[in-house]
Amino acid sequence: RSTESLMYKFIGIIKADYRYEYEPLPDNARLMVDRSKTIAIIAGFLGITVGYSLLLVKQYVLNNGEAVLNKPFILLGAVIGALLLLLHEFLHLIPYPENSTKIISIKGGTPSAFCSAAVSKGAFIVSSLLPVLLGIIPMILFMLLPSTYQVINTLLWTTGTIGLASPANDYADALRCLINVPSKCKIQSGNGGFYYF
Repeated sequence: RSTESLMYKFIGIIKADYRYEYEPLPDNARLMVDRSKTIAIIAGFLGITVGYSLLLVKQYVLNNGEAVLNKPFILLGAVIGALLLLLHEFLHLIPYPENSTKIISIKGGTPSAFCSAAVSKGAFIVSSLLPVLLGIIPMILFMLLPSTYQVINTLLWTTGTIGLASPANDYADALRCLINVPSKCKIQSGNGGFYYF
């Protein structure tokens, strides 16, 4: 694979009003409906709920009520979870065409991913949901690891819970695409949001 096909660029910290360079949109492009803030909040809450539910199952069902976490390491797990947000943004870009320019930045204080290439509806949904792996994988390891490994369990549980909750907006994006975009449409980022055609 040539280096030209791996067009990932990290452009560092940019201002919240930074404007990306968008590819031209076709004349029949229609703006996708706005993301539901309510759904995003509910989805984030559910992610946290799943994390705490798995903790309760591991501690009270699988470990007879004995502690499985080493609480002082929760903060370290939270820091790791926050750092993984950059990987979260990288995962968003994987389904986009290989020859497209894929930009990762810290915009307005939060990690951000951008690519103006058009993708299929299915690829857009996959792009939205791929970062959930950063919650699913640590949680699977957390549930499988012996309870005596408290420090590692703590790091896995904390990063996993963050990984399940942080895609709150992404869940809402996948849902709005699934409901509002016809199956054979392409989706492309443009000035003002996502467009389909």
